[in-house]
Amino acid sequence: MPILTKLLSRFYRELLDLKWWLLSVFAAMFFVVSWVFFRLAGEAEITESLATYVYFAATTASTVGYGDMSPQTQMGRMIAAFWFFPGSLLIFSAALGRLAGGMVERIRRMADGFGSYETLHHATVIVGYNRDHTPVMIENLIAGQDGDKDIVLLTSSTEGDLPEGVKLVKSDRLDALSSLKRAAIPNAEKVMVYANSDAETFNTCLAIRELNETLHIAAFFEDRDTARRAAKLAGLEAIVSNASEALVRAAQDPGAGQVLMAMSAANVGATVYSATVGANVEVASLRAALYASEATLISLRQSSGDEFEFAPFPSQLMAGGTFYYLCQERLSAGQISDKIEGADVSITV
Repeated sequence: MPILTKLLSRFYRELLDLKWWLLSVFAAMFFVVSWVFFRLAGEAEITESLATYVYFAATTASTVGYGDMSPQTQMGRMIAAFWFFPGSLLIFSAALGRLAGGMVERIRRMADGFGSYETLHHATVIVGYNRDHTPVMIENLIAGQDGDKDIVLLTSSTEGDLPEGVKLVKSDRLDALSSLKRAAIPNAEKVMVYANSDAETFNTCLAIRELNETLHIAAFFEDRDTARRAAKLAGLEAIVSNASEALVRAAQDPGAGQVLMAMSAANVGATVYSATVGANVEVASLRAALYASEATLISLRQSSGDEFEFAPFPSQLMAGGTFYYLCQERLSAGQISDKIEGADVSITV
């Protein structure tokens, strides 16, 4: 008796939840029994083949009712009226409601930040939310014209409205591997980390690197020593507030602070962009190519080192090196490579 009671209790719970397996069993039993009834009633047209019967059942259950097929005998019509029509409509309605409910629940979970984007590829991920800075970061990502089609925000809480199209993922811990997976980190293209503290940022960056060894990580730190350690251990690009330096520049050279801010914002005037060369290139030719597109070369970084080189520039930028230029908008690879004279150089932007 205890076993039977448990089975009945389990069955009752499954019935209340309208589980798919239970609905499928009921549907299969109903349509098989209905076929037997129609067969016994002499409805040869309806039951002559499986395809014909499935067609009749589908058009009846969905209330489409094309009218090209219907019971012909008196008994068949009685079976259809009192058994098949109500039963098939009930099963169809239950299946449709279950499907719609599942879709609505999935959409609601996604909107509330409890969904998963683990299968999303080449996304731009922002980890952490700052009421003053995150909306501006998203605005600059879109204005930066770097193909940031899918933007995912992983946060423990949001205090303001997010721009339309941003995919939200909520978690109590930003450094939890399960949460980072839901935020599409394993297949992401780039990630920005702006957590509430340097310690949380550091741990999150290490967790991100555990999931994706090649992902480009840009992270903000308050402390320079922590930023240096994080850059070395997690292989990331650490950003430290330069407010002190900018303040000095603004005091010594009026307007310099505003220029620095404008150069950092993709939606205000000219902005700093970067690109990588696939072969050795003469810097003079590179400067001329950029100038032809109304851009200005401002810095180089060879593939063999971390130091930035400013004017006067070396004669060559070696293969794998990166150059930084100032322009009103990001230039395409073709816009740059087509104007480089004397060499066929591939450009990656």
